[in-house]
Amino acid sequence: MKFKRTIYLFTVCTSLLALTCGTASAIGGNGQWKVTLMRTPDGGIQPQAVVDDHGVLHLIYFKGKPIAGDIFYVRKSPGEEVFSKPIQVNSQPSSAIATGNIRGAHIAVGRGGRVHVSWMGSKGAEPRGLSGAAPMLYARLNDAQTAFEPQRNVMQFADGLDGGGSIAADRSGSVNVAWHARGETEGEAARRVWVARSRDEGKSFNREVPASDGSLGACACCGMRAFAAPDSTLYMLYRAATGGVDRDMYELDPV
Repeated sequence: MKFKRTIYLFTVCTSLLALTCGTASAIGGNGQWKVTLMRTPDGGIQPQAVVDDHGVLHLIYFKGKPIAGDIFYVRKSPGEEVFSKPIQVNSQPSSAIATGNIRGAHIAVGRGGRVHVSWMGSKGAEPRGLSGAAPMLYARLNDAQTAFEPQRNVMQFADGLDGGGSIAADRSGSVNVAWHARGETEGEAARRVWVARSRDEGKSFNREVPASDGSLGACACCGMRAFAAPDSTLYMLYRAATGGVDRDMYELDPV
C-alpha cells in the first residue's frame, strides 16, 4: 500500500501549536468555534503561523534540504481564499536549516503589523558569529511589505548555538530574539538562555544578555519559546539541564 504525504495547516485564533507537518490553532467567538483545514503552500514543511489584530494570517514555511534550505512567507486576509505570492525570507540562499523539528524558523508580528522572522543559520550561512560560529539570523519585512530586508546575525557574543531559538515582538516596537548557547564552560550544565533586544522594530539590536541562571544549564537539542505580553513584558519557557541530567521546564523571570 502506498501513502501520499500531505502537509496541512490548521488555523484557529492567535495561538499556535507547531507540528512536524503542520500547525494547529483555533478561531472562535460567542462559544462558536471553527477549524479550517488548508494545505501548507507549495508543499512546505515546518510551518509557523500567527494571526494579527486585523485577522490576517501570517505564515512561514521551509523548502529545500533539511541541512540547507530556504524560508518563505505568505499571508491571507479574512475572506481571501488563497495565500499571497510567497516571499523568500532569507536573503542568502540555503542559509536556513530544518534538521530536527525544533530548529525551524519562528515568526512574530510587531508594531504596525510588521513581520519579524528568526532562524538558526545553516553551515554555510552568513554572516558568521565569533570564530566562525553558527549564526542566529534575523530578517524583517520592509515598509512596503514587498520583501524582507537582508538577513543579520544578532548573536554578537555568545556561541555554541544549537536547538531552537524563538522570537517575540510587541506593539511598542520591541523585538526580542532568544536562543540558548554555551556558558562560561563547556557542556549542557553551563549553557544559558540569551536574548538580544531591539527597541526600534528590529532596525538595530543591543548585544545579547543572559536571561537564565547559569546553574540551571540548558538542554542543547531542545526548543524554547518567547512571548511578549501587551505591556511589553517578555516571558520565556525553556528546558534546563541542571547538573547535565535534570531536564525540567522553566519559565524565566520576566525581563
